Amino acid sequence: MKDKMGVISRDKNQINCIYANDSDFGKQLEGYLEASGKEILMINLNKTMLTPTQWQDLATDLNVGIEQFLELSKVENVDKTSTFSANDYVTILENNPEIFKGAIVMNGDKTAHITSVTEVLEYFDIDSAGIEEKSHS
Repeated sequence: MKDKMGVISRDKNQINCIYANDSDFGKQLEGYLEASGKEILMINLNKTMLTPTQWQDLATDLNVGIEQFLELSKVENVDKTSTFSANDYVTILENNPEIFKGAIVMNGDKTAHITSVTEVLEYFDIDSAGIEEKSHS
């Protein structure tokens, strides 16, 4: 059984990143976040699963349904046209963490669901040259 995570703390000096490390994007993510110069807390859904309440809080913060975080086409026996309750989506995710799309990044009161490196850079309002400079200094 995967560990369940308690309350997600938010601090402007720390970046919390919720992701699944199965994808190339998930594997590259930490390096990009480190360029911010802030403390980083990586929450890998393959090891630590959020609670249904935490998922609902994140979905509310982002003004989306939990299903927006999921790539349901990767789940056997789930029809894309099916609709489920929020708790059903959490259960599907708990059993299939690899279907999580991108990452959810939180810093202070700023929360974003990102699915590409470009969005990571936009989140911090920096360009790739800025990352290269920071990583070499």
